[in-house]
Amino acid sequence: MGILARFLPKALRRRILNALSDGDDMFSRVFNTSADWIVITRLSDSTIAKANSGFEAISGYRQEEVLGRRMLDFNVWAHPEQRATLVAEMMRTGSVRNHLVTLRRRDGALRDCVVNCALIALDGPEHSHAVWIARDVTEHNIVHEQFKAAFQLTPDFMSISRVTDGRYVEVNAAFERITGIARLDAVGKTSTELRIWAEPDKRPNLIQLLETEGAVYDFPMALNAKGQVREALLNAVAFESRGERYIIALLRDVTDERKAARALQESESRFVRLFDQSPLPMCYSSDENQYQTTQWNLAWFEAFGFDPVEDQGKSGLLLNVWVEPEQRARLLRMTAEGTAFSDVEVQMRRRNGELRWISLSTRLFGELRRTMVLFTYFDITERKLAQEGILELNAQLEARVARRTAELQGANGELSQALSTLQIAQNQLVQSEKLAALGALVAGVAHELNTPIGNGLTVASTLEHRIESFQGLMDSGLRKSDLQTLLTDMQLASEILVRNLGRAAALVASFKQVAVDQTSSQRRKFDLGAVVAEILVTLNPALRKTACSVHTHIEDALTMDSYPGPLGQVLTNLINNAVLHGFAPDEEGKIEVQAWAQDARQVVIEVRDSGRGIAPENLHRVFDPFFTTRLGQGGSGLGLHIVHNLVHSVLGGRIEVHSRPGAGATFSITLPTSAPERVEGAASLHLSDG
Repeated sequence: MGILARFLPKALRRRILNALSDGDDMFSRVFNTSADWIVITRLSDSTIAKANSGFEAISGYRQEEVLGRRMLDFNVWAHPEQRATLVAEMMRTGSVRNHLVTLRRRDGALRDCVVNCALIALDGPEHSHAVWIARDVTEHNIVHEQFKAAFQLTPDFMSISRVTDGRYVEVNAAFERITGIARLDAVGKTSTELRIWAEPDKRPNLIQLLETEGAVYDFPMALNAKGQVREALLNAVAFESRGERYIIALLRDVTDERKAARALQESESRFVRLFDQSPLPMCYSSDENQYQTTQWNLAWFEAFGFDPVEDQGKSGLLLNVWVEPEQRARLLRMTAEGTAFSDVEVQMRRRNGELRWISLSTRLFGELRRTMVLFTYFDITERKLAQEGILELNAQLEARVARRTAELQGANGELSQALSTLQIAQNQLVQSEKLAALGALVAGVAHELNTPIGNGLTVASTLEHRIESFQGLMDSGLRKSDLQTLLTDMQLASEILVRNLGRAAALVASFKQVAVDQTSSQRRKFDLGAVVAEILVTLNPALRKTACSVHTHIEDALTMDSYPGPLGQVLTNLINNAVLHGFAPDEEGKIEVQAWAQDARQVVIEVRDSGRGIAPENLHRVFDPFFTTRLGQGGSGLGLHIVHNLVHSVLGGRIEVHSRPGAGATFSITLPTSAPERVEGAASLHLSDG
């Protein structure tokens, strides 16, 4: 029983030892009344030899159910490996003390138990049995775990230390976070050793209060935390456990709170100073007394002429500053309900009775014990007067604008009429250009046809004369030689007639094609070289009257699907422009017309002259309508404008001009081999619009 006694609680052990002196019957009563689980098992077969009432209460099994059977048969071990460990240790050392295990009750509930076990000898000197003592600590563990969790999760610094030596036995995570000292480094050391107290001389005062009062609340202290001194409030209570006195302390860092409080106090102080010293008239009223009193700043007293000593605290109603008192009631009510106002214009009364226009704004401020409405006042009387003056001036300006608008509308009508007249004149000039071109064409036709037709007429009259002579010979006697001579003359005359009439027919056909192209602007496929040749034929009569010569260099087989008429007009205008503007009268000159394929879809045509060139300041204006350097000397200012419109709008290309004074001018035209489709009449439209 000596070994068993070592594992029993002190009180139970004393009762058992006392009982032993009275015999086995007394021991049995004490054994059975213990609240702890006590079971004795045989080592030979692990069967249960003895179980007490504490076993029944903890396991849920009755003694008669388990006696003579093995504990393993009842599945009481939630973790069998725990039993195996205990048995091995007990067999090795003879006993095991305070081992925490999990046991299963009959109803399946799991209980945490502290187990003590030892080998004992009941039937002789040898160890024949084992005694198992288990104490149910489930509720104690639950409370312990709850306390541990609360201890660790508390955001404030918490520690447990011994009173005797001041050494920490436990600290929480907040202790580590605030001080920067790890738990392992803190446990076993004193706050003095860890330099927790920034003012160590205050700690004895705390200990004295704890000894006299048993607890301390909101004890102010200075804390060393990560190299900084922080303000804190300490709450501590002393308690006893297992004969040892401890102190559990909770320390709350109030540095930021006090800093915020001081900042708030300073802010309120600044607000008061700002309110009083603000150059803008202001006041505030609170619901503490239903807005019956009002605090005004110095600027308001100055603006409204009241006495700060006598009138401070009086409401606007009492001071009679509101011309319409119901406005004050409405603004106060709606602002208190959450509707802020900005720049509300009201009339208010100064102390001397003068009325002023005020722009008034309101804001709502909530405090712990009251709600305040803040008013700001901005005098806009002068602005109102200025606005009235501006409105009057605006009315005058509107009348002047209306008159000016009527005058401008009349002038616009006159300008529109002038523009219409100018457009008519431009169209007439364009038509004149076209008639001039047609006249040149007719003159060319007449000149070119004059020679072959004149030659034919001469041959025909000579042949008529020969026939009359032949008739006279027939009357006087016809000889063979006379007949032979007539036939020879008729054959020669026929050849001359055929050649000249063929020449005339070819000229007429060429002139006809050119005339059709230029008058109808029809689209067709054509050879560029042939069209250029036909155009030059029509220009030859005019060119012969000058000292200029035209040379062509057209790449072979340049076929285009375009508008030969507008193209002919472009080339005619460019050549005529070179003759008229590039050379003085009777000055010899050279004009070159070149064309080549830039690629499979584009053709380049250049008209180059060796004349005087174009002045640099005029290069960007040559295509403008009515621009000419020879106004009244044969230039209308529309020739190159028509060229530009035809190239861009009808032929679908672009034209550029390059020139240097004294080195002639070059007009470069880039055209698509297949012109874009256009609406009928587009050429004439662009001509008239130009």
